Amino acid sequence: MIAILAVGGVVMTICLAFQAFAAAYAVRYFAQTAKQPLGRFPRLAAFRLFAILMLVLMAGNIVQVGIWALLYQSLGAFDGFQTALYFSGVTFTSLGYGDVLLTGPMRLLAPLQAANGLMMFGITTAVFIAAVQFATQKWLAAQREKADTDGKL
Repeated sequence: MIAILAVGGVVMTICLAFQAFAAAYAVRYFAQTAKQPLGRFPRLAAFRLFAILMLVLMAGNIVQVGIWALLYQSLGAFDGFQTALYFSGVTFTSLGYGDVLLTGPMRLLAPLQAANGLMMFGITTAVFIAAVQFATQKWLAAQREKADTDGKL
């Protein structure tokens, strides 16, 4: 039991490293693109920026689902990788359909993965919301500047 929990803790730490990397990359990308003007179609530019940000952050989560699936596969928990990946995705997102289950002491990994998924989606959400808030403030500042400029002419 302790060994299974230790393995789960190691995998959770690895997942945190991947999510931190994805979040840092996403923030770096957002910071670089936020310096650029939104251009002729600001709503489309903002949508494109948020879409790329979302995809980068979700890629970090998808990699983590794969890491957990590899763990299940290496422990012989499931017959094939596809089943391990399915179980991992359902568990990481806390859907928990229950159609595929772990057995024996490995069952302790499922709640660890679910908790890990909740935390990692929390990081994803926090980064995304921070980007939306920053973009909103930038857009409002540009609107105020435009109103001031239009009012002075």
